[in-house]
Amino acid sequence: MVVPAGRVTDWISLGVLASWVSRDAVDVAVEETGRGAKRSDGTIPPHVVVYFVMALALFADEDYEEVAARLAGVLADWGAGWEPTASGLSQARKRLGPEPMAVLYSQVVCPVAEEDTEGAFFGRWRLMSLDAMVFDAERTAANVAAFGLPGTGVGVEAALPQVRVVTVDEVASHAAVLAAFGPAGAGKAAGEQTLARTLYPRLEEDWLVTADRNFFNWADWCLADDTEPFRATTRDG
Repeated sequence: MVVPAGRVTDWISLGVLASWVSRDAVDVAVEETGRGAKRSDGTIPPHVVVYFVMALALFADEDYEEVAARLAGVLADWGAGWEPTASGLSQARKRLGPEPMAVLYSQVVCPVAEEDTEGAFFGRWRLMSLDAMVFDAERTAANVAAFGLPGTGVGVEAALPQVRVVTVDEVASHAAVLAAFGPAGAGKAAGEQTLARTLYPRLEEDWLVTADRNFFNWADWCLADDTEPFRATTRDG
């Protein structure tokens, strides 16, 4: 097997990405959010930008042009003669915006473990976990306004805005199948419990969700128990 620059595993990752996230799903997300291409003037097509954004997550240590070069070997739409530039890719991401990615996530992300996957089930229950993290975002005026700047403990603000995310992950595959985002900066911070409460109504009735003590309280148990899947489970015994 002859592979262009990069490890074979890199190209396998991109191939799985392109096959798992269908072009139809990408087109639906783009159209639903009104980000479809408005003209054919050489700008990067929105569906290609969607795949590019996902590829950036796979190769976080590489620059725009390097990631685009890898992706060009997997998606035939890119064409052999096209040479993307960092500025062109940056402008394409701004035109796309975050909305299509959120819609696409809700369409395609789901548990992937099968019945014979080791550690995936406890009896009839699919093992899931509730987790939280904070990560840095680019310092732009929009990000600072949306997420705020956390304090450093010495009376000054940190250099980068921070985003808090709470996820429900499949234990066996580590797939984050539900996610809620909020600001983590001083004066704007959304707490982990607050974000988690937006996810409870979306839990499935066959999930056994584990969480650390930060999420363990009677009020949130009642909130989760009052959603339709859990009422159905209670009725069925």
